Amino acid sequence: GTAVRVSESSSDWRPALLLTFWVSDRPFLACDFRRNSVYLLRTLIKRRFIRETGPAMARDYSVPAVRRAIQVLEILANSHTGLSLAELSRLTAIPKSSLFRILNTLEHQSLVLQDTQRETFALGMKLIDWGNRALDKIDLKTVSHPHLVRIAHETRESYYIAILDDSEVIIIDRADTPEIWQMVARLGQRSPVHATASGQILISDMGAEAITAVIAQHGLKKYTPRTITTREALERRLRQVQAKGYVVANAEYKADLCVIAVPVRGHHGRITAALMTAMHSDQARKEPARVKEVVAVLKKEGTVISREIGYSGPLVQPSNDQSGRKS
Repeated sequence: GTAVRVSESSSDWRPALLLTFWVSDRPFLACDFRRNSVYLLRTLIKRRFIRETGPAMARDYSVPAVRRAIQVLEILANSHTGLSLAELSRLTAIPKSSLFRILNTLEHQSLVLQDTQRETFALGMKLIDWGNRALDKIDLKTVSHPHLVRIAHETRESYYIAILDDSEVIIIDRADTPEIWQMVARLGQRSPVHATASGQILISDMGAEAITAVIAQHGLKKYTPRTITTREALERRLRQVQAKGYVVANAEYKADLCVIAVPVRGHHGRITAALMTAMHSDQARKEPARVKEVVAVLKKEGTVISREIGYSGPLVQPSNDQSGRKS
């Protein structure tokens, strides 16, 4: 580890180069080279007899102790049963005495748990809390919008993200394609849950009491002859949504509108939003193959968005029936 530092000296009428050789961070030898000896300096650096230090070099400001602590946490994160001090020392190449101090510090901060009976260490609960806080701060629109834009361009359909707010559906993001007919929906527009595909998705994993509260607050108003207006029919539809992982609501809210929606799940496993698109109701009836294609696109992108906002649970297995039939 010999280093050289170069500085200008004006002690002589001719500019000089003052070279100081450093060994183990201590000055070892100082040499005064005239400018006609710069070639020698460059040769020494090139041949790696010496190395240049100073502002021009990239400096490593990381803290070794912190790097070691992170290394320990990463290894514990991949262990299902916890690891002993000896095992951690072997995996990290950190001496046991140093490793014990690191683990003791992490344990005092609730970042590591020690099982005194088994003499093993595992990740602490504070890390789970931190992880959940980080996931909660993920902006759904920031994650989903690039996906909406891409699939709108690829499929020439318009796509929307909706969430539940005060027991109503509200559209929070959209990506339109101007080439074809599109659903007239503005950001912030509210719709009833029982009569819309997105609403049925958003309440599909609610319990009976929550469903009762939604109905009590907004009722089951009839908008078209195909609108669901009884609790029995709504519960039957929600069971279908749970089984198939999507819903096709054709002419249930607007007579000329067919909306297809799938769930987007958050890190907690619950449905956070609905990803949807729309087509003319006549097209949906005449082109069941197209409905099937759209369902496949929505389910794929809904899964991708769910994963990107932290969902890691099992995926709903789709039914073989993707024809768009309704009850």
